[in-house]
Amino acid sequence: MSSVRNTETKVRIKKAFTLLLVEKGIEGLTVSDITRTANINRGTFYLHYLDKYDLLSKIEADILSRLQKIFNTYGNTDDPMELIPYEAILEALHYVLTEFELIKALIGEGGDKRFIDTFKELIEETIQHKIEKSDFLTCNHEGLPKVYAHEILLSSIVSVILLWINRDAEESPEEIAAIINQTKQLSPITLLR
Repeated sequence: MSSVRNTETKVRIKKAFTLLLVEKGIEGLTVSDITRTANINRGTFYLHYLDKYDLLSKIEADILSRLQKIFNTYGNTDDPMELIPYEAILEALHYVLTEFELIKALIGEGGDKRFIDTFKELIEETIQHKIEKSDFLTCNHEGLPKVYAHEILLSSIVSVILLWINRDAEESPEEIAAIINQTKQLSPITLLR
C-alpha cells in the first residue's frame, strides 16, 4: 500500500512541477508552489526530493534513461548504415508523446537548457557505439573538422525532434520518424531544387 501511495504522490508532484515549469519556469517556481499545486505538505515532498533541482534532475534522468533503453533495444541491427533504426526513433517519439507536456516544458523558455545538450549527448553516444561496433562504418569527415561533422550529423536528428515538439506534435510519430530517416540520405543542397 505504501509503494502505491508513493507512486501516486510522485505522479502528483510531477504533474504540479510540469504545470509550474510552463507557468513560472524553473527559476521562478518554489517547493511551496509545487506542494500547494500537488496538494501535499512540504514534508511529503522532502521525503522524495532534496529540492526543486533534485526533482528536475531525477525527472530528466528518468526520461533520458527510458530513451537510452529504447535506443539500446534496437542497437543491434544487421544494416551497417542504420545508425539509429527507424523503429527506435518511432518508439522514442511515441514515448515523448506520453511525457509531452513535461518534455515541452523542459525544452521551453523556462526549462532546463542543459536537457537538450544531454539529449544530444545521448544520441551521439548511440551513434558512436554503433560506429565502434561496426566493421563497415567509419567516421569520414570529408575534409570537415570532426567536431563540425558530428554536429551536422546530430543536428539533423535533434533539430527535427525539437521542431516537432515546439510545433505541438502536429505530425504523427510515424511521419517524423520517416522525416528523420529520410534526412540520413539527404544533403542540404538537395533540399534547394
